[in-house]
Amino acid sequence: MLRQFKIQHRLIGTFLVVSILPILFLGYYSYQLYSESINDKLSKSTYQALTLVNKNLLAELQNYQYLCGSISTNNFVQESLSKGLEHQPINETAKEDAMDAIFRTIFPSHVVNVSIFDANHRLFYELGFETVDNHSLEKAMHDVDANAPYDGLTYVKTIRSLDTVVLGRKIHAIDDSTVPIGYAFIFISGDLFSRNILSSVNLGTGSKLMIMGRDGSVLSANDEEIPLGGPYADPDLFQQIKEHQQKDINSFSLQVNNAGQQVSYIYNEQIGWYLISMMPFSYINSETSKITVSMTIIMILMAITCIIIISFMSSSIVKPIKKIISFCNQISTGNFSNRIKDDQEDEMGILSYKINMMVDEIEHLMHNQRLDQKRKRELELQMLQSQINPHFLFNTLNTLRWLAIINHVPVLSNGISSLSELLRSTILDRDEQITIRQEIENLSNYFEIQKIRYADSFQVEYDIDEELLDCLIPKFILQPVAENAIIHGLSEHSKAIEIKIKVQQKDDLICIEIIDNGKGFDTSVVQDPDTAANNKKLSGIGITNVDERIKLYYGENYGLFITSVIGEGTCCKIIIPTHKTP
Repeated sequence: MLRQFKIQHRLIGTFLVVSILPILFLGYYSYQLYSESINDKLSKSTYQALTLVNKNLLAELQNYQYLCGSISTNNFVQESLSKGLEHQPINETAKEDAMDAIFRTIFPSHVVNVSIFDANHRLFYELGFETVDNHSLEKAMHDVDANAPYDGLTYVKTIRSLDTVVLGRKIHAIDDSTVPIGYAFIFISGDLFSRNILSSVNLGTGSKLMIMGRDGSVLSANDEEIPLGGPYADPDLFQQIKEHQQKDINSFSLQVNNAGQQVSYIYNEQIGWYLISMMPFSYINSETSKITVSMTIIMILMAITCIIIISFMSSSIVKPIKKIISFCNQISTGNFSNRIKDDQEDEMGILSYKINMMVDEIEHLMHNQRLDQKRKRELELQMLQSQINPHFLFNTLNTLRWLAIINHVPVLSNGISSLSELLRSTILDRDEQITIRQEIENLSNYFEIQKIRYADSFQVEYDIDEELLDCLIPKFILQPVAENAIIHGLSEHSKAIEIKIKVQQKDDLICIEIIDNGKGFDTSVVQDPDTAANNKKLSGIGITNVDERIKLYYGENYGLFITSVIGEGTCCKIIIPTHKTP
């Protein structure tokens, strides 16, 4: 598949992948680690900041709680609320004196109103600076009842639209703390929380701090755009805080109003409020964004640098290849006059040198081929001329054979006929392998010729498995062995010998035996037994040649095996694998 693209393009693509991908991976991995590290550290630092803000809020709120406690334990207030407002008239002068005594002891600067009610929600005392409607009072009383025995905090808006946080507490009888006798409410200006405390804390650009009640209503916030007194604009925020509170997780990530925020919170059980901070990811990731821009610029510069380097490197590879391709195109047209000029020592230079050597060799071979073609034409002419000689020889032998027949010389006629067939098989038949049938016929013709020479000095007997007649064997492997049996088997006393030809199958092998009862010889003497008589043979081929040819055809496990006993005769055994004609 890659071979569809040019080498230059593959090199550029490979270098870009190898150089840019690791940078992208490392950059992304570093960015993720850096972002996670920053988020983790900011979460911890934000939570620590919230802890300090929460302590300041509680410390500031203690003054108002102390005022609320002073009212709840005042003897006049206890006595009046315990007796019930409907049973006796209240001495207004004594009431004012009692309240003045309390306010002289402690009266924090952000108190905008103080109200006291009995257990039946009837007003006992009101300072009167800022008043609220009955619905707001009922809400404040409900929050106190829900948060009991702790103080309750409720956001209310005064009749003059002043943002106020009401600190409420149930007043219990001193002699029996289980009996509620009334309510004490301290109306605190919202500026105490929003401006004096929350706004003084800067957690980062776009960060928000707010106080939520137990029901999720916003009591105070450092952002004036956040509406107070009701639930936050994104209800999922408080829901997620409640879920993470059950898992004891104080910081988490959340999409608030379609913007990523890091949310941290602290819950004050005694007061019943949540101190919450929201830090936008845009601020958290501002530093990482700068790093991202820097890394992008660096990667672009590195990519440009890589492309320049790759172009230079690919040019040093592609240009020699183009030279080689151009040179090969010239060779394909038959132009061998030019050579590649590249003396560099790199792989392309070595390849160019080898190609030049190959072209030199091709040119030399083509020159030799032209000479061979010329020589071949000369030899073909000679072969045409030489074809006359075998035909002339066979025609002459046939003429002599017919003369012998006419003159009634059968021995001569049979000898000439056998010689003609033997020469025909030798000269005209060019096959390297022939069937056993053909080899036996050649052997019979050879024996007929030798009988003319040796008269009745030997007799031949055949014992052949006819199923093996069509098996293939190398040509002329029996005649040299038979010739050896005649020459070395005959004794000096002209004793007639018997020669037996046996062809049998043993397992998957063909066993051919030529056995004579001649004079034999000593096989312990390492000498070719037919060396001395080679010049007397018709073929001029020794039995050693037969053995070598068999081993060459079939392997070292096959061949010619000779056993001989002096005075008893010789056995030549040929072992070859069975191979029939197809």
